[in-house]
Amino acid sequence: MRKLLPRKAIYLKKVVAFALTLQCVNVGAALARNGEGPVLRIIEIAEKTAVDFYEDVTISGTVTDENGDPLPGATITVQGTSSGTVTDIDGNYSLVVSEEATLVFSFIGYASKTVAIGAQTTINITLMPDESSLEEVVVIGYGTQKRSDVTGSVARMNTEKTQDLLNTNILQSLKGSVAGMTIGTPDRPGEEPSLRVRGTNSITAGNDPLIVVDGVIYNGSLNNINPNDIETVDILKDASAAAVYGSRSANGVILLTTKKGKTGKPVFNFRANYGISNPVKLIDVLDGPNYIQKVLDFREASGQEALMENITDYLNPIEAENYLSGTTIDWYDELVNPSTTENYNLSISGGNDATEYFISGTIFDEKGIVENDNFKRRTLRVNLSNEITNWFKVSVRSSFTSLDYSGVPVNLLYGLSPYSSLRNPDGGLRQFPMDDPFFENPYYPTLIDDEDIRTDLWGLLSSELDVPFIPGLRWTMNYSLNKGDRQANRFQDNRLAQQSNGVASQQSFDDFYRIFDNILNYRKVINNRHAIDGTFLYSREYRKASNFRAVSSDFFNQSLGYYSLELGAIQSVSSDFSEQNNLGFMGRVNYSFDDKFSLTATLRRDGSSVFAAGNKYATFKALGLGWIISDEPFMSNVDFFDRLKLRASYGENGNQAIARYQTLARLASRNAVFGDGGGIANGVFVNSLANNDLGWETTEVYNFGTEFSILGSRVTGTIDYYTSTTSDLLLNRALPETTGQSSILSNIGQVGNKGVEIALNSLNIQTPDFTWETGLIFERQRNEIQKLYGTDENGDGVEDDDIANGWFIGHPLGTIFGFGIDGIHQQGESDLPPGYEPGDFRIIDYDGDGELSGDDRHILGSNNPNYSFSVSNTLRYKRFSLYVMINSIQGGGARNFYVGNNIFMHNPNAQFSSWTERFNVVDIPYWTPDNPSNTVASIDYIPVRNHPYLEDRSFVRIQDVNLGYSLGNELLNKIGFSNLRIYTSIKNLYTFTNWSGYDPENATSIQNVPLMRTFTFGLDASF
Repeated sequence: MRKLLPRKAIYLKKVVAFALTLQCVNVGAALARNGEGPVLRIIEIAEKTAVDFYEDVTISGTVTDENGDPLPGATITVQGTSSGTVTDIDGNYSLVVSEEATLVFSFIGYASKTVAIGAQTTINITLMPDESSLEEVVVIGYGTQKRSDVTGSVARMNTEKTQDLLNTNILQSLKGSVAGMTIGTPDRPGEEPSLRVRGTNSITAGNDPLIVVDGVIYNGSLNNINPNDIETVDILKDASAAAVYGSRSANGVILLTTKKGKTGKPVFNFRANYGISNPVKLIDVLDGPNYIQKVLDFREASGQEALMENITDYLNPIEAENYLSGTTIDWYDELVNPSTTENYNLSISGGNDATEYFISGTIFDEKGIVENDNFKRRTLRVNLSNEITNWFKVSVRSSFTSLDYSGVPVNLLYGLSPYSSLRNPDGGLRQFPMDDPFFENPYYPTLIDDEDIRTDLWGLLSSELDVPFIPGLRWTMNYSLNKGDRQANRFQDNRLAQQSNGVASQQSFDDFYRIFDNILNYRKVINNRHAIDGTFLYSREYRKASNFRAVSSDFFNQSLGYYSLELGAIQSVSSDFSEQNNLGFMGRVNYSFDDKFSLTATLRRDGSSVFAAGNKYATFKALGLGWIISDEPFMSNVDFFDRLKLRASYGENGNQAIARYQTLARLASRNAVFGDGGGIANGVFVNSLANNDLGWETTEVYNFGTEFSILGSRVTGTIDYYTSTTSDLLLNRALPETTGQSSILSNIGQVGNKGVEIALNSLNIQTPDFTWETGLIFERQRNEIQKLYGTDENGDGVEDDDIANGWFIGHPLGTIFGFGIDGIHQQGESDLPPGYEPGDFRIIDYDGDGELSGDDRHILGSNNPNYSFSVSNTLRYKRFSLYVMINSIQGGGARNFYVGNNIFMHNPNAQFSSWTERFNVVDIPYWTPDNPSNTVASIDYIPVRNHPYLEDRSFVRIQDVNLGYSLGNELLNKIGFSNLRIYTSIKNLYTFTNWSGYDPENATSIQNVPLMRTFTFGLDASF
């Protein structure tokens, strides 16, 4: 678009053009009088010249919708060019164009309008809704489908609302935004969050959903994908929707579509983020005086001398020295520093009628809260497509990623004495800060020379052929390669190695995956009422993996570390290789009648080399039905619903997530020495038995759902109820010792899931200056083990539970089983059980026989929440925007490993008592005769019977807050930008909870890294 000229300059150009036109006319007339040349031709040249000088005029106006409200962000382009502009927050626009130009006004969801300028300088436009464009198109696997025709449970997540948030992984953008998806919080930089779709289906096999990128199965890590490169995310949740992926879709399917170029001039986009993170909460440990009191309390409770005047005799030498000098250390201040994250992303996109391109690169650096806990990512993506003819198109999508996890981080310990010393008098690190070999210096791991570099190369070559002589028939071929490499090298010198003179290792991992898909799709509409869409697939996959490891120790020269393994006196080498083939056939038919009734039928047959002969193939089927009931005549008088759709589906999916060769008998090697001073002999033995009957886990799912919009489409939503049964579970069955093996992997057992999901979106307020949108997600899910091994050893007619693994029939996975507690035994109690003293936890006598035994173990609860929900609000005022996401889990208990003031409480052993005396503990008022707590045991408590300490992990968290401001068009035009936005965001602003540990969301694991609160500042610019 030409630069806007001052009025004086335009006026001067008009004068010059008029004078030049007159001069040309005069010359033409003179030539005509002399019979030299045609007058009309000269005049045409003159008029054209005048137009060229006279072309720039300023056009302005307002674009509104059918209600007269302004449409901010509407596009105005000059027909046949890439020049144009967009409306501001008030729907106003202004641009300089030729008087002969034609303008095209467009806005998403509205029919475009074309207007010739002529003599106009002010053009106001009203756009009307385009009913055809209101139909959202979603990705359903090997194709797309109108939302109105979808019969399965498919959720779509656009990344626009979360693109300003500083997320390492795309899963962090989805957290709390999709019903049925449970996404964890990573503990460390570069860690991939856990992901579950509709709960846990398998006990021991994989529960991760299948990832599909740009239409092909992806076997790399999601950390390899730059979140800024992703356009949309579609989630196939029920079996009917996911059945097209057969044996790998039992846990749901995540479909990622990366960005592509758009027809028009090149658009450069630069995005920069800088974040600072600090722990939301740190475990509060004892300071110096309270630590001294703890030592005295422990000695007194354990029957030892406990005199304050002899305190230095009870401490280690370094502790005594620092106590006498008044020197203390706050280990959190020493170990914890603010974490920083930097992210820079540059992309270029554009194209013409034939070719489109999108190129992006990113630099991402994250430093953890402790030294050496770092993560670096470099990505490059190139997406190209070319329409060779109107019936043949070729596209290439590719990415390269480099991940750097090098370095061993500082140990974030909370048990170190406040009177210990980090360094020796000479400034070097002290190996044992409190003169106790159990506690090594937390900084010692940083002395390890560690290199961990991972690269990933992914590419997709795709062709689309619209068969010219068969309208509606398309043949698509996808060929994708994915190659991952990892190089892990490490060297430990004398201070760190268990063997003398250092230990070094080099290890390399190679993973290669390719997939070839042939897809035939046929679409036809008959009599404008019957729509048929058939998809047929042939797919072939191949994957191989290898690794190599070399270890060397006892170096006579350590200067070259792991670069010179041959210098070590003791050397060992190991390697491994595996490969796998998969074959798939799929047919799917979508049928729609009168745009009201829809049917989807899918049949897929899969084969996998991981299973034994006779069980390599399995068939999976699905059926889905949809009915837009609001279009029926009998609903014409129901004004409450603008749109109401009912759908139901049934389907089967598989899970082949077992190790390669696991159906075969496998061998392991072992070294043996025969006789005194004899040589070393290498031998092999069978370490697992073959099972030729091993096959797929199969999940059957029923899904019933509704989609609706009310109040003039201001409120839209979906409600789904589902029930699933996973049978033929891959479990290890116990074997008699006479077989030489303790277990064998078998298809036994059954797990069920059921739940309800609600997703609501509302447009609460919409005015020219202010808009307020709300999103609500609610989920309630129940899990149950229905069958296990089918054994009944006690003969009570009821199938036995697996108590050792914590699996109980009729109860969920994650069940907490053991001795229950009910307060603390106090002084003066006359009925103390044998072995118990005042200050010990009171064990509940569940069977009421007056004695404590194994029969008093009880199911105490479950880690699974009762329900979860999230609420998001998006507010826009003129050029300001505010996004707030609240996430919550309610109900469910978990073991709190920090309460009870003794980390060894859950793994009791008498030898730990001396360590407990000098072990710094959580600053919680423990039981003493003078402080008769009824919640925390005495300082010397070692349970006679191991038991958990449970807490409710319910929480409500302000997860994301983002505030942004976009510059107006007037200022953007002056600086030559099409978009410029500045913003700030906060992640994990505040958590409302009674959980006393680090993070109630990750409460199911021992977590030594706290939840982080991150403040981000960012810039998003396009030109």
